[in-house]
Amino acid sequence: MTLRPRHALAVLASLVVLSGLAVAGSGAASAAPAATGPTLIVRDLPAQVRLVPGERVRIVLSTNRTTGYTWKAEGGCCTKDDKNIARVSKGVYRAPDSTNGMVGVPGTTTWTVVALRPGTTQIQIVTSPPGAENTMNDETVGTLTVIVMPNP
Repeated sequence: MTLRPRHALAVLASLVVLSGLAVAGSGAASAAPAATGPTLIVRDLPAQVRLVPGERVRIVLSTNRTTGYTWKAEGGCCTKDDKNIARVSKGVYRAPDSTNGMVGVPGTTTWTVVALRPGTTQIQIVTSPPGAENTMNDETVGTLTVIVMPNP
């Protein structure tokens, strides 16, 4: 008879400890972002993310360099102050791991966005056709809206 209440109490205590760890783990991740690696990877645009200063997000898009089109990210589209909300890196191209002899297989381009201060900005990914030397021929592929929240 006394085993059942003890067993139930042990199970309840375990659940409380586990739920406490889950809450503590999620709070720690948002309060102090990891120094290595992004907190989120975005593969489809348009998209929207909420970050706190110091957090990172990566934009990873399929890219086929054999077409001659070039890709770039433009940050802080709306006002001069938007450029201070988030910083976007230059795109880094990675060739496909294995093409199995296929020609024209796409790789990926990755941009890293770092939240700097509270506010809202947009990162636009644009593509330019081969030989284009001005931005009049650029076409927006997609937009990532970045909302940087104050630290909790």
